[in-house]
Amino acid sequence: MLLTLLSRQPAVIRRPPVPAKQICQGIAALVADEFGLDVASVMSSTRGSPRTAYARQVAMYLSHVGFALSFEAIGRAFDRDRTTVSHACRVVEDSRDDEKQDCRLAVLETICAAFDEGHDGAPDVGL
Repeated sequence: MLLTLLSRQPAVIRRPPVPAKQICQGIAALVADEFGLDVASVMSSTRGSPRTAYARQVAMYLSHVGFALSFEAIGRAFDRDRTTVSHACRVVEDSRDDEKQDCRLAVLETICAAFDEGHDGAPDVGL
């Protein structure tokens, strides 16, 4: 009996997955800080200024690329349609042709990856 218990591999303890809405809110906070905006405007259901709209698109892009969230899940978190999220990802990807913007996005992606890797696939809500 004792040998049986000792020979088993220890169970891997995993934290429960963080809901997509919380991940998106954390990313929105990170992006809002980077763009000098408030989180409420990035998460707002209205378009806002072009700068705010682009920041929201970046947050959607990072949610998809950095955390592999579906367009549907991101759309629900930002109160948008999945096609809007798809469009946002294309816009941000196209903006990477600008070297300065590409570097800015690379830094944000690195921050997201650090949170994701540091938590065994369960990203920290307090991005």
